Amino acid sequence: MNTRKYTCPMHPEVILNEPGNCPKCGMTLERIVPRAAETKIIYTCPMHPEIEQDHPGQCPKCGMTLEPKTVGGVHEQELHEIRSLSIKFWVGLALTIPVLFLAMGQYIPALNLHMLIPTAVSKWLELILSSPVILWAGAMFFARGWRSIVNRQLNMFTLIAMGVGVAYLYSVVGVVFPGIFPDSFKEGGEVALYFEAAATIFSSRFFTMRWAFR
Repeated sequence: MNTRKYTCPMHPEVILNEPGNCPKCGMTLERIVPRAAETKIIYTCPMHPEIEQDHPGQCPKCGMTLEPKTVGGVHEQELHEIRSLSIKFWVGLALTIPVLFLAMGQYIPALNLHMLIPTAVSKWLELILSSPVILWAGAMFFARGWRSIVNRQLNMFTLIAMGVGVAYLYSVVGVVFPGIFPDSFKEGGEVALYFEAAATIFSSRFFTMRWAFR
């Protein structure tokens, strides 16, 4: 029988029996740790998880403050979310890195990417590589952002979804229909694109969310 309870860090009145997302704001629910005497707490380093001790302190390897970690099993749904975030993080990272090089290569003379890959090809590559990061891996952010708007509980997911969504849509239009933009919107005859910014924001969020489970 599952006796665990989960609550939202922003809305403590939300208490559910299963892990998941807050129905109000979309934030990941946190497990309520019972304050029973038999509950054993160990402390671990966020950078070196092999470091564990039964009292707070600093990591002997890097000096970071040790964080509490409850000894006990992990719910299967929690494991599923951890695996899902891990996959999205690594896929997002693998696709975001080349997008960054394509977007920023012109500012690194030693790379000479603009000589190897014409701008007409580079912008389409950015669109193709960043789309899975934004539309597939990042769909969860848009869903949580929409939920926060519907429930009038604006939070970081609202900001992330709106910012990345606008940057991505603007860039897509800039690639597919560049002629609709006035010359004042262009630099060197090309519309400025923000695929790398949108993909980087999502990839960094996957990292922080994934390692928050440690």
